[in-house]
Amino acid sequence: MALCSYVERRRLTYYFRLRLPVGIDDLLGRTHLIASLCTRDPGAAKIRAARLFFVVAGFLKTMSLRMGDREHFDGNEDYTAASLATAAFELGCHYRADLDALRQRYRAALRDMIDRAQNEWKGGAQAGKQSFDLPFNLKFPSSTELGLSPSAPVCVGTDRLAGMGSGPDNSFGPSGLGGRESQAITAAVGTSASGLPWHSHLDSFLADKPGLTSKTRWSYDQAFAAWRSLIGDKPIDAIRRPDLKLYADYLRDRPNPRGGQLNHQTIVRSLGHLKTFMAWAVAAGLTDDDRFESVQARSTTSAEKLAGPPRRAFTEAEIAKLFHSKWFVRPQDRDERAAAWFLAVAALTGARTEELTNAPAHFVRIGDIDCLDLRLVGRKTSAAPRLVPLLPDLLRMGLAEWAADQDAHGFPLFQPGVVPLSAAAWSKRLNRYISRTISNDPTLVLYSLRHSFRQMLRAAAIGEELADKVFGHSSDRVGAGYGRALSAQEAALFIERVHPPVGLHHLWKIVS
Repeated sequence: MALCSYVERRRLTYYFRLRLPVGIDDLLGRTHLIASLCTRDPGAAKIRAARLFFVVAGFLKTMSLRMGDREHFDGNEDYTAASLATAAFELGCHYRADLDALRQRYRAALRDMIDRAQNEWKGGAQAGKQSFDLPFNLKFPSSTELGLSPSAPVCVGTDRLAGMGSGPDNSFGPSGLGGRESQAITAAVGTSASGLPWHSHLDSFLADKPGLTSKTRWSYDQAFAAWRSLIGDKPIDAIRRPDLKLYADYLRDRPNPRGGQLNHQTIVRSLGHLKTFMAWAVAAGLTDDDRFESVQARSTTSAEKLAGPPRRAFTEAEIAKLFHSKWFVRPQDRDERAAAWFLAVAALTGARTEELTNAPAHFVRIGDIDCLDLRLVGRKTSAAPRLVPLLPDLLRMGLAEWAADQDAHGFPLFQPGVVPLSAAAWSKRLNRYISRTISNDPTLVLYSLRHSFRQMLRAAAIGEELADKVFGHSSDRVGAGYGRALSAQEAALFIERVHPPVGLHHLWKIVS
């Protein structure tokens, strides 16, 4: 069933959303009227929204009339610019003093009405389809009650001066007001939810992001902790753009522990965490949309523009040097053998550090080819859960025997002992080894082996789709969604075409 144009779904719940007329939006400081329809049923949502629309339309019409007869502004002698300016000057100070009170009275009445309507909707599963008895007995504040002149002008120059029309008080149906730039005030507004400290909503926010890796979750936690040190326990509905800009400035000025400034990409990523959180808060109706997305990280420096990518692939000479290094040819203990296997498999499968850290110690056979099983540990993209054929060089080096021994101990493929190492610990340890043994170039790191493997795939000319399938990259190509599981023919083609850039004969059956 098609929904009304003023009905939208947020997560599983339907909401009413209507653009406020020009003039009224300035007075109330809102551009949209948004209220929860308190139902997940599209049929009930359509009925409730349709009836709410007529109530709200009447409210807006009456409100417009009480703001003054604005139709007289165009050419009417009684409302010339001079007379408007004079009246505005006389009324200005008094009006400005009462404007906040006026807005609070409007909003309090509207919130009370929407709460009562929503409470009725929540009274029964079929309430939205059976009845729509809305509270029409709430009084709208009159201009006399607010101490405003009945003939006060609405607008003069660039200042918006609202005056209330005279006449008896009127009653209005339920409505909820959204904030400037599509604010959502739902039943939560006016309750304790939006007034709670912003960080009290983090659990709910993270619950909506179950796919975050441990590394990304750590990055979010670091950003939230730093922001809290800057803005404290401010209520979430009080957060505005300057609060986010304060964090952007903090990142701009924060020194890098390794020297210099924080990298531009690091700043963009950290600031993006807070933007994502605030976008979630706006969608949840907890705060105004204050155009948080417009807050920008500092621009890139000249050095950053010329620096190129933060990581590069190993050259053939560096790959050869790695496979001739101490951990490969003269390992002293099980820890060093585990580290050598980690590097070797990373170089010849292109698997990510997090995937290798948790990779199982048993292989999957596709046809007559053994494959590294990353189906349960690949999490970064939809293509990350995959099988990667093991090149003959790895098996000749003794990988199958190492895996069997690890499996007998009940360990993952690379866990050196009873105490497992995290992905961050593996990355730190192996990066230090690369820096000490191969090169101290900061762009040459463990992840560079993944870059080198991609070069191997390009040189093998196995096609972009098969390369992405083995590499764990998602693709927008139409054919990528067909036959996503690795077939025996594809595995055989991979083994036939893909070869290490350097010979590894010296390691056959040595590392075991």
